[in-house]
Amino acid sequence: MLRFFIILFFITIIPGRAVFGMDLMDSNSSAEEKNFYETIIQESQKYQTSSSALSTYLTPYFNQAIRKNDNALLAIYYCLLADQSFDSEGGRNSFSDKYYLKALDLEKEYNYQNVKAWVKVMYGFYLYRCLKASEALPLLLEGEKGLEDIPKDLVLDLTHTYKKLGYFFGTLGDYRTGIKYLELGQRQEGISPKLKAEILDNLGLLTLKSGGDTAQAMKNFEIAQNLALSEKDSLRYAKTLGNQARIYEGMKDYQKALSLLDKDLEISKSLGNNKNTIFALMMRIHLCISMGANQEVRQMIKQTEHLLEGADDKKTILELEGHKLNLAIQNGDLKQELNARRRIEQLQDSLRFLDGDPVLSQLKFMADKQKYADKLSLAQALIKKKRAETRLWVILSLFVLVLFFFIYNAFRYRSRKRMREYEYQLLNLKYTKAELDKELMSSKSQLEEYMVYLKRNNEQIDLLSSMLDEMGETSVKDRDELKTLLQSHLITDEKWQEFKLLLAREFPNLLHDIQAKFSDITESNLRVIVLMKMGLNNREVANVLGVTPDAIKKSMQRLKKKLGGQAGILMEYISDKEFV
Repeated sequence: MLRFFIILFFITIIPGRAVFGMDLMDSNSSAEEKNFYETIIQESQKYQTSSSALSTYLTPYFNQAIRKNDNALLAIYYCLLADQSFDSEGGRNSFSDKYYLKALDLEKEYNYQNVKAWVKVMYGFYLYRCLKASEALPLLLEGEKGLEDIPKDLVLDLTHTYKKLGYFFGTLGDYRTGIKYLELGQRQEGISPKLKAEILDNLGLLTLKSGGDTAQAMKNFEIAQNLALSEKDSLRYAKTLGNQARIYEGMKDYQKALSLLDKDLEISKSLGNNKNTIFALMMRIHLCISMGANQEVRQMIKQTEHLLEGADDKKTILELEGHKLNLAIQNGDLKQELNARRRIEQLQDSLRFLDGDPVLSQLKFMADKQKYADKLSLAQALIKKKRAETRLWVILSLFVLVLFFFIYNAFRYRSRKRMREYEYQLLNLKYTKAELDKELMSSKSQLEEYMVYLKRNNEQIDLLSSMLDEMGETSVKDRDELKTLLQSHLITDEKWQEFKLLLAREFPNLLHDIQAKFSDITESNLRVIVLMKMGLNNREVANVLGVTPDAIKKSMQRLKKKLGGQAGILMEYISDKEFV
């Protein structure tokens, strides 16, 4: 009998361990699939300058993904299109958003963790480039966490992935993490000299910002400079000169720093690269202020403002206004000082919506990082626990079934009792699992927070409106200030677009379904329908849109008339407050 139980142990436990190992292997694409995906990603870089060329290159792979139901390949396809759209349009646009959301929607349709981590890093870095670092943070942390469980030989586009993480964390002020990823990136085999120069240049910059070894930073800049020269990468060469100027400025060797910056400016201007020209000019302005050369500062401010015409680089414009303010104070020019202060205040207000104020934002991001990291650790611990429980019960089930088969006749009564206990434990486990799932899903969503925000917003609007009524016409200035404050509470077109993106993340098909059901509705109709469905009445909707309740009422009457027989369906839809 002892021998029988030993054999039975090996029959059940060893296959269970094999299943566990297969589960780890199956969680990523095979090496062959990974190489196939990576080849597509790397080859696509050759077509990034033209959307039509990239689309032509990727179309056969899109068709293959549809034909073979390869949703991982389809997600890669959408990410590459989104990134190209961002580059060609010079910033965020409806196509880049749409393609990235499609890539994220496919996450449940495939099991490859290495592809999922790559998609999250790509989308997170895209949001970071859009100056939405707070939105990028959870995605990049998830991607970073995913990399820990993926064998390095199966990580997609490893060097670029490390580079993106290094840039992001370095920008947030987490220099230690940023340096770690950049060092990992530049150590990879097969890295191109051009990419290595870019990574080393930025590695030197983070080393300087972190207060690290200046000699090591200079060494990184010099190696990057030589690589850039060998690759005839003039822009990277110019950037390395500007970064070396930082070191000489710190050493108070201003003439050497100015010499390097002049070369940087000369090359950047000859290449027609306004972005790097502006960057070098801003460094030169800072250097001249340190030297007390105010006359040169004024000239360079004018040059920089000329280059910034039509651009939306609010941070650089804010820094320029700060320099203009200091010059106005030095010269006793009250008018210029007042204009500069007013402009700075406006820019600071604007930058608050773009992760603006560096000190406050950095503190917020670091706190958010810890919060999200804790959530990720907890969620992953629960997932691992559930997997272990499932695997254990599979093994126990096999054990019980085999045991039942061999000793049924001899232990009939005892085996029935075991089965009853087993069924009770299984039911109890299912109940516990359901409770855990319910607990996991109970966290408050951003949409719920937005609904609370709208209610509080209405209270503020009512208060401001009553204050305006009580004030009368006694003080024009005070009334104007109240009106401006009241206006800031309204849902503008920009705020509406941001809210649509929030809806698209939480309920990807919601807006599409509304427009499909009621094809005659306009964008303004859609805005009113969504707000009413969120629980706002006519007066509250009118408040946040800045119109009268009669206007909302008449708008709905016209819509009902236009919809005809569908009007009743619309009202039922609005009265149902469930979004899913």
